Amino acid sequence: MENEGVYYANHVYNPFFYEGTKTYIYETFEQLGRIPEHIFIPLGNGTLFIGVMKGLEELLASGSIDHFPQVVIVQSERCQPFIKAMEKGGHDISPEPVERTQAEGIAIGLPMRGAEILDYIYRHKVKAATIPEDKILAAREALSRRGIYAEHTTAAVYAGYLHYCEEHGRTRDALISMCGAGLKSDH
Repeated sequence: MENEGVYYANHVYNPFFYEGTKTYIYETFEQLGRIPEHIFIPLGNGTLFIGVMKGLEELLASGSIDHFPQVVIVQSERCQPFIKAMEKGGHDISPEPVERTQAEGIAIGLPMRGAEILDYIYRHKVKAATIPEDKILAAREALSRRGIYAEHTTAAVYAGYLHYCEEHGRTRDALISMCGAGLKSDH
């Protein structure tokens, strides 16, 4: 592509994009002066996930943090290729048909960087939470009562967090990604 004078800008493979998504975790560290013990991340193609994991590894290597937090990926019950791979201990993603879901922003049946993401998952003992489809609208409503106007996929992350707490007990000191404005899904 160099000799053609073009630049491939797809964010899934663009290494510069991950330098940007790392700032999510750097800004968290800068604002709190620490990293929360649990980080809940929506996982579709993994663009936010990879950036967060790279950022956490760099913070750990620099001595800015003394341990890796518990990262929890969140996937829709209607499209969960990473959760299924983790259940089998697999290192590759099997293509999965995408059922209609309100968490459409993370409904990726064959994530392009699946093996790399699974490597991070296993290396850092990442856990997983399923998003119950019937809990997404209630989570969106609960967020709105707190003044957060979130789109459905963002509300789904909160629904996944709540479901995780139901299964594992209340999770204190958690960072829950809220990265989509409500206007994206008011249709």
